[in-house]
Amino acid sequence: MKIIYFVLAALLATTIVYSCNKGGITSQGTMNGYMGTGVIASVTIQNMAFMPDSLNIKTGTTVTWMNMDNMTYTVDELSGQFYSGSIMPGQMFEYTFMTPGTFTYHSAMTMTIKNGVVVVTN
Repeated sequence: MKIIYFVLAALLATTIVYSCNKGGITSQGTMNGYMGTGVIASVTIQNMAFMPDSLNIKTGTTVTWMNMDNMTYTVDELSGQFYSGSIMPGQMFEYTFMTPGTFTYHSAMTMTIKNGVVVVTN
């Protein structure tokens, strides 16, 4: 039953993003390129990995981390800039980057997942 709710939530999110993009909110690049101010970039947590594990974005961009794995994770910036708390399977965490810099994060729940990084420019 949980998987049905997750699939429905994913379809709804895709529809919302598609509708917003048709209304003029567009990204300026790809996940490995640069995203424009006010857009949303996504990281999937799956198979004990952050995908993609590196993002280049502009200030004002919100990044969402969606847990699509079967275990709980956290998203913790190493210098303490942000901390997600527990992200259960099917849940997500989001953070809006308002200052430029390089932000390295990991999951405190497991030591086997490779660190991720978000590079933020003006």
